[in-house]
Amino acid sequence: MEKVYVGRQPIVNKHETIFGYELLFRSGTTKTAADVLDNSKATATVIIYSLNDLGLNNIIGKKKGFINVNYEILSSGLCEVLPNENTVFEILEDVEVTRSLIEICKLIKLKGYKIALDDFTYDESKKPLMEIADFIKIDVLIHQRDELLRLLKLLKPYPARLLAEKVETKEDFSYCVDLGFELFQGYFFEKPSVIEGTSVSSSQIILLELFNELSRERNIDYIEGLFKKNPELDIKLLNFINSAAFYHSQKITSIRQGIIMLGYRNLQKWIALMLFSKTGVDIKSNPLLERAAFRGFFMELLVNNITKNRNTGDQAFIVGILSLSDALMSMKVDEIVKKLNLSEEIKNALINKEGLLGEILMLIEMLERNELDEMDKILSKYKLSKSQIYEIETQAIMNFERMDITTD
Repeated sequence: MEKVYVGRQPIVNKHETIFGYELLFRSGTTKTAADVLDNSKATATVIIYSLNDLGLNNIIGKKKGFINVNYEILSSGLCEVLPNENTVFEILEDVEVTRSLIEICKLIKLKGYKIALDDFTYDESKKPLMEIADFIKIDVLIHQRDELLRLLKLLKPYPARLLAEKVETKEDFSYCVDLGFELFQGYFFEKPSVIEGTSVSSSQIILLELFNELSRERNIDYIEGLFKKNPELDIKLLNFINSAAFYHSQKITSIRQGIIMLGYRNLQKWIALMLFSKTGVDIKSNPLLERAAFRGFFMELLVNNITKNRNTGDQAFIVGILSLSDALMSMKVDEIVKKLNLSEEIKNALINKEGLLGEILMLIEMLERNELDEMDKILSKYKLSKSQIYEIETQAIMNFERMDITTD
């Protein structure tokens, strides 16, 4: 039986903090979550057991996981292997509303699970589901604004929280907030704000200096000295090194010890993460920071699958992190590049999307947009299969979730 792989798309609240993820199931031969689900009950079994084997918490941390389900999954009882505290079963729009479906949903809710209705359109036959749903997801792209107003008025008597899907611009996000939506899904948060005349903060200047000195391979005494001048960085670095992502028995207690253990390359990756964060912000709760960090992990794993040159893999991580720098710093990418001592390969990837690193960045962007057919040319060039990409994506998610990268 064909293996099923797991991706994810963030769901945020009105403060643009990550509330949960819709989990995306892919296989080597099917294109969408619905295609995977439609194959057979046997494939549905693989989905549930794949999540169970991977560990749902390894995919979504402590957030909610929205999982597309059909009648076969719900009626099989398999879903009960997943933890009830953070699992939301998302009923696909084409599932027929029957008495049996309603009874199964009620039973699942009694066991502590949540129910969401996907791509909702109003129909009298759906009233029994509307009465028990915890979330109702509405595709805002297919509705005119007057239609949305009418739909929300019809839904007002029901207890479900409203989730706006396919929110692609800041204007759409603001409008949906005003309408009363509580949760939002889409890539509006990736759109850069005005990028003229933005200055670099004092904390970013320190990090830029550290990044550039590491690139120049300055001696460890000099690097340690820069850290000692900035004690808040010391604490953040020690928290990072002592996180679950690093498997070492000895606790790291000094900056020098930490620098030696991490090495300059890994330290440079950490600084790239910190460069775009703000004090007190949890990278795993901010969708933009999360996307940039995840791209770093994903690109590094992908490039390491293509070439055994460790330096190229390290460069791939930096490209992934910096690929959203225009939105993160409200500054043009070429301006960011000027401030950092970057290799020509990284510069070319970020500015021109050329070379191995540039093409792998494009590949990841296509996957994010679900442009799976467009991926074929790059996949063929580097002798990669879709199954490999999906498997590496799942591994990158798990690597990211293990990291302690809060900025407190």
